[in-house]
Amino acid sequence: MQEKIELFIKNSPSFYKDGELNNIDNKHQGIVKAAYQQFSKGVNIREIKNWAEQSDEGTLPQLSLLQFKHVGLFKTIFIYFARLVFRRKRDKFVKSTLFDDMEIIKGKKGGLELLLENPVHLTPGSTRFYQYGGTTINARWLRYIYILQQIKSNDLIKDNQIWVDVGSFYGGLAGLIKKYFPEVKIILVDFHHQLCRSYVYLSDLYPDVDHIFPNDISQYKDLNNMPNGSIMYVPTSEYENIQNNKVDLFTNSFSFGEMRKEVFKSYINSSLYCQARHVYLVNRFVSAPFFEPTYDTDINILDYKLNQDDIVYFDIFPIHHYMLIERKVLGRSEFRNVSSSYFETIINRD
Repeated sequence: MQEKIELFIKNSPSFYKDGELNNIDNKHQGIVKAAYQQFSKGVNIREIKNWAEQSDEGTLPQLSLLQFKHVGLFKTIFIYFARLVFRRKRDKFVKSTLFDDMEIIKGKKGGLELLLENPVHLTPGSTRFYQYGGTTINARWLRYIYILQQIKSNDLIKDNQIWVDVGSFYGGLAGLIKKYFPEVKIILVDFHHQLCRSYVYLSDLYPDVDHIFPNDISQYKDLNNMPNGSIMYVPTSEYENIQNNKVDLFTNSFSFGEMRKEVFKSYINSSLYCQARHVYLVNRFVSAPFFEPTYDTDINILDYKLNQDDIVYFDIFPIHHYMLIERKVLGRSEFRNVSSSYFETIINRD
């Protein structure tokens, strides 16, 4: 795996310069800084998804043969009993959230099949999963499964078409989309270290496809010239070099609402976004409510310039909607829902 990381860095001349970018929000400034420290020490496959700053999020301790195999016998037993003692209340709410999300997905057309066809423990680097209902899950994976189902059921992408995803993390959603649309042309936009994680993950799943590194982006000013089934890794600093294209699907989940407004506007006003045939967004109604300013931005739903005539779907994003998280707000620590719900919308410009 280290060879893959070194290959990606070699083909990404600005890999260690994301910390110098202007207007990065406080959350991602910290993540980028921590990521550089992590990469300087060496990253193993288990740290591609789960590390100090980011993870697969909510899951539960479980004594099972799968846990023993993937996590280790003694570590599994230790975690199980430690959390039984110290995190019983928290894990009760995590369990409720996971089960709610499972039922929401199962209620969607084809949702149960996607859950059964895609156990998360079989994906590269998985150490956080819960065995339930004939499959394995974690909180982030359920989010990806739901979004996959929405993309499939609403016919937002077809093979040989172009999909741009801003904020790819380790490439979990991309791996799922490629499984069901093997010839789709995928463009992932994120910070360098996230793209490196995506490359490690996706090249493990799909070693024989064309993986286009940041160094080679200039060869594809016209994204239609990308080989069918290829995956392009575009650093946020290089986004402007691909934006003069028309794509079939543009997606963003969560991260638009975390950006400072200047950066957010650079995406929302770009021709790549404005001319996309389909847009799928999941973001906060209000990024920083006055009573709990979660992010250092004042973005809200009005900033997305949603044209009612183009909207074919709009609702509350249901995954994690009932999640309760223990945190300190207004001077008191308690289990609470997030300060702002998330909206989910599909835009069709055909």
